Amino acid sequence: MAAKLLPTQVSLMAVVLITGCATQTPTQTREDQPQESESARVSQVQDSVESSAPPLTNAGWGEIGVETPFDGDRIQALLPGYQVETGQISREGESYPTLDVYQGETRVAQLDPLDPNRPEAGIQRITITDRTITGPGGVRVGMTWAETPNLDQLDCFPGEGPTTGYLLCTPANAERVQYIYPQLGRDGDRAPAPLERLVWLNW
Repeated sequence: MAAKLLPTQVSLMAVVLITGCATQTPTQTREDQPQESESARVSQVQDSVESSAPPLTNAGWGEIGVETPFDGDRIQALLPGYQVETGQISREGESYPTLDVYQGETRVAQLDPLDPNRPEAGIQRITITDRTITGPGGVRVGMTWAETPNLDQLDCFPGEGPTTGYLLCTPANAERVQYIYPQLGRDGDRAPAPLERLVWLNW
């Protein structure tokens, strides 16, 4: 014989069922959750790289300066976020060693020795070619002439020899640093092209 439920019991069961339905919420799946765009992730990575990159100043690049020997292992220890590789260039028929600095697949800098036969003599030149590394005042490779910080304080002159066709500028607060701009037009009668590289010189 089926048991009979009293009206009071029926009412209590109905309340329980209704309450349970009211408190149950749909589970949000991974597909339903807002996804970060690929461009946003790339931008975050780029910002992180730029914020961690050592700056180029009158003293040198990060901890690399006038007292630093031209030694790959030493440079690698001072640049833990980069890969340092040995390279070679030719000038006036002679071959010289270089230390090339990479961020992933991108070469960001090149270091040249004061004396190729005496690594302990130090570094003659640091050339920065990537925008993730800032120079004096926040200047970066790729900036236009008008974007260059403290433009009115630059001491500029035309390049000669290997820098013929370029405009070389030195900021007031960093005599060892040069901004290298490709010149446009004849005799510099037009604003130069965007900043091509930053150079630190050991002099």
